[in-house]
Amino acid sequence: MSRHPYQRGLGLIQVAIVMATLAAIAMAAMMSMRSERNLFAEALGKLTGHPAAPLQGGVPGGVANAAAAAAQPAQPERPAGVLRKCVIDGKTVLSDVDCTDRNPTSTIVKVHETRGIESPKVPKPEPAADGAPTMQDKMIDKATR
Repeated sequence: MSRHPYQRGLGLIQVAIVMATLAAIAMAAMMSMRSERNLFAEALGKLTGHPAAPLQGGVPGGVANAAAAAAQPAQPERPAGVLRKCVIDGKTVLSDVDCTDRNPTSTIVKVHETRGIESPKVPKPEPAADGAPTMQDKMIDKATR
């Protein structure tokens, strides 16, 4: 099959390869979003030989950070039931243990007790007036005689 001189640009197979590559990149991005991991940073870390840096809130150098955290004195007891909201490793967390006062993103959350979703109340039927007997009452009286 000969090519005509007026046909220029990408061929069908080249477009298919480009689209398949784009779809693979989009799938990897969606999978990393679902599992809350950055697969691209992990792959780059494997290629370069450097470990991937942790997300927000952390500093590279995991062993040094672990040793520094172990050397810190224990925290004083906090009152129970105080719920805090903070960002830990790029994730928003609601906790009364993990969110400390030293975390700059930590805020106290005011908890409101609710009953949740309740079904609507059906109004009580009005009592029947003591007026003239209905046809049904007349039939019952007739049947019992």
